Amino acid sequence: MKTKDLILITALNLFSERGYDGVSMRELAAAVGIKAASIYNHFSSKEEIFNSLLAEMQNRYEKIVHTVSIPTGTSKEAAIQYVGISEERLQQIAGELFLYFAKDEFAAPFRKMITSEQYRNSDAGDIFSQMFINGALEYQTELFKNLIEQGEFIDADPEIIALHFYSPIFLLLAKYDETREQNIMEKLYKHVSQFSKLYVKRCG
Repeated sequence: MKTKDLILITALNLFSERGYDGVSMRELAAAVGIKAASIYNHFSSKEEIFNSLLAEMQNRYEKIVHTVSIPTGTSKEAAIQYVGISEERLQQIAGELFLYFAKDEFAAPFRKMITSEQYRNSDAGDIFSQMFINGALEYQTELFKNLIEQGEFIDADPEIIALHFYSPIFLLLAKYDETREQNIMEKLYKHVSQFSKLYVKRCG
């Protein structure tokens, strides 16, 4: 692994464990195994490291979306791809994306870091909101609105549908630990199944 990449991974793990303010550049360099001054050959400041982590997470998320083959594009474009999709495929998409944020070597500590830093760093707060709260709910609200208009979902408030779908997933993600993974994943799959039975017209 290149030194610059090693610095980023090490910083991510330290920030997720001790917080951004709890790690100095000297401590980071020591954890990487380089001299304190050498870290500045790769990053001008701790803030640049943090911003690089934000950018790297965005790049990685875009890759996992393609790997899992999640319908993408505008909410209207994605809705078209969801029409006729099986319950099993919905469970697969939800499960793979859930486990990505729960245990991926980059995404999991990033989620932990961004959750704690959202109150101290406005950029972190914006990213957290976009990825895990407001951005997620807004996109899903528009997605479900389009699915209702296409006759795929029953006629209901799309914002409430988004809350019904996303809130349990967010809660399960917050509760996740590897010793209870099987139990949590069973609950996730049951949630997706029950959600489909409540809202998707074709189910039954």
